[in-house]
Amino acid sequence: MAVEPSLQVLYLCGGRSFTAARLGNKIANVVRCWRTLGLDVSHICGGDLELQRSGAEPAADYGAQSHYAPWYRSHPALAPLRHSLSEWRDMQHDRLVESHLRSLSAGHRPALICERSARLHKAGLTVARSLKVPYVLEWKDNLVNYGSSLFRAQALRVEAEKERQADWIIVESQVLKDQLAGGGLDPGKILVAYNAVDSAAFAHDPSERQRVRRSLGIGDEPVLIGYLGSYAWYHDTPRLIEAAESLTSRFAERVRIVLVGAGRDRPACEALAQQHGLAASVVFHDPVSPDAVPKLLSGLDIAVLPGSTDIICPIKIQEYMAAGLPSVAPDYDCNREVLEDGRFGLLFRPGDASDLAEKLARLVDDEAMRRRMGDAARQAAVERFSWQATWGAAMLTVLDQRRIKDKAEQGSAGSQ
Repeated sequence: MAVEPSLQVLYLCGGRSFTAARLGNKIANVVRCWRTLGLDVSHICGGDLELQRSGAEPAADYGAQSHYAPWYRSHPALAPLRHSLSEWRDMQHDRLVESHLRSLSAGHRPALICERSARLHKAGLTVARSLKVPYVLEWKDNLVNYGSSLFRAQALRVEAEKERQADWIIVESQVLKDQLAGGGLDPGKILVAYNAVDSAAFAHDPSERQRVRRSLGIGDEPVLIGYLGSYAWYHDTPRLIEAAESLTSRFAERVRIVLVGAGRDRPACEALAQQHGLAASVVFHDPVSPDAVPKLLSGLDIAVLPGSTDIICPIKIQEYMAAGLPSVAPDYDCNREVLEDGRFGLLFRPGDASDLAEKLARLVDDEAMRRRMGDAARQAAVERFSWQATWGAAMLTVLDQRRIKDKAEQGSAGSQ
């Protein structure tokens, strides 16, 4: 499909945490992909409107979970007050975002507005309706997953309003699409756009293998298993340490495991490894820049995701695949949509360290299987999980349907 020249798309990431200086891998690639299609993408980050007041920026390294919840966030009695204050700030911020959007649209009416879902933020929908342009909602999940608060009912109404009035909704898994459709939304307006990867950037570099291993103090012979990411609770990194004990008992010096990243749970994982006598077999590596990730992956034989949510397959799986690595990940439906069990890697029972160790052991024991799965994973990443094949295709579908709708409306107006 040919894209109309200079077709303007407003892409709004209106939440208070989004800043242009810290887009993250996913958002930056979506913007780049849409611009590659020939679209004039104006990307607005809500956090930029408060940047001068906030000052601080999060760490730039891959897997650097630098923000930890302060003590009052874990105090149950303070939860309603905490949620209410956060909601109030969201509503105030949404007004700033709406004002900014209106000023941007005053001189040039966009072709459509795409809004990344954020709690109590509906500036994109409000402005799209006032301009009478299509509205696309990038839906992440239920954003009101807590109990009592002063504005909870309003937050739920805002989410329902965005879902109902959106012309199209883009989600990152069939699981999320089924969830929305199960709530009564038209499945025909829900598009699935999986996470993706620049496969060229992640192509395996044999020259990096020895350098990476040398930097980790590991020789050429051991099978190197790696996890790259934060120590967030949903990544369940302690389970990998437990599995490492079993693997070390079985394979001794044939196996090494490296965890690359940071986060509040890292000290606990290091203590657990020390407790189980794994100092020689488990390496804890500090976060690295995004540019260094492909090089690190070139030193691995097996990639692992010890834990994930059950709604979206994380982007690191596509990165592992693009690097030509067999992956071991939790057996959730969302992960099955991307990582075909037995073809691109192996899936294990979530939270089960014994099953995780067994699936890793199967790959450690079988080099031919590792190579076969890695090659197949790489091919799938190139063919199915490029940004053009996922988010690019979703945008082209939106634009095509918009064009069909415009023609139908023009025909109806001409016949009157």
